[in-house]
Amino acid sequence: MNDPVQRQAVFNAASHDQWAAFAGHREKVSALLGVGTIPSGGRLCVLGAGNCNDLDLPALLKAHRALHLVDLDPEALTRGVNRQGVADHPSLERSGGIELTGMLDVIASWSPGTTIPPAAIAALAEWPARRVAPILPGPFDIVASTCLLSQLIGNVFPAVGDRHPQFMALVQAIRIGHLRLLAELCAPGGTVVLVTDVVSSDTFPALGSFAGSALPGLLPRLTRERNFINGVNPDVLLSIYRRDPVLAPDVTGLELIAPWIWNLHTRLYLVVAIKYRKRASGFLRS
Repeated sequence: MNDPVQRQAVFNAASHDQWAAFAGHREKVSALLGVGTIPSGGRLCVLGAGNCNDLDLPALLKAHRALHLVDLDPEALTRGVNRQGVADHPSLERSGGIELTGMLDVIASWSPGTTIPPAAIAALAEWPARRVAPILPGPFDIVASTCLLSQLIGNVFPAVGDRHPQFMALVQAIRIGHLRLLAELCAPGGTVVLVTDVVSSDTFPALGSFAGSALPGLLPRLTRERNFINGVNPDVLLSIYRRDPVLAPDVTGLELIAPWIWNLHTRLYLVVAIKYRKRASGFLRS
């Protein structure tokens, strides 16, 4: 049975004890979200917080007036905040059980033989901003997605498989839906940070031999070799931010952050971040 909620819970439970392995990744992500810089005094929302192994929660709470953690798996959030001793912090808010595509039950019902109706593909692109965003107490001064996009897209694989004739249409719809959700949750003048894994050592075994200043040079090579996790090619993501009719008018200061390596279980992942500010006068035209 294709049960994405249970699958995510199993994944989170398996990675809960990887706190030490996440150290370098956690430092990078937390720095992007304001740790070690002048405190923002604002509200930070993190989508896909899970076990919070990639978040220095005490430092983030010190840097921001409020921290809101969102995840499909409420038990993972509970484990994460308990581990870091902040469960009762007055500035910490949690939203567990939040399904960020708004379509997970529908996706779970599909099979490789299913013909996906156009309305369902349109819903994947439109419902996150229209139906999911109102559930959360936004807008926020900073909105971040932490290695969540590839997981959302990954829900399509066990449902229809990558040979399905509509597979790429589904990937593209989930991707644009998530990017628009981030923008919808962000206050005018605020900041959006998209952190995503882009390739793993499964398809690029030599990843472990690269480090530091050599990592940015991998991106052109991966582009030439078309070796990216489906839907997360950084060049394509940047292009979407520049050209999408809903997003582009409100995007300013678009920046690709230099990649780093994340150690998860027995795999290495190359991770990048894309950061921008939402125009102070902007609003979404969805």
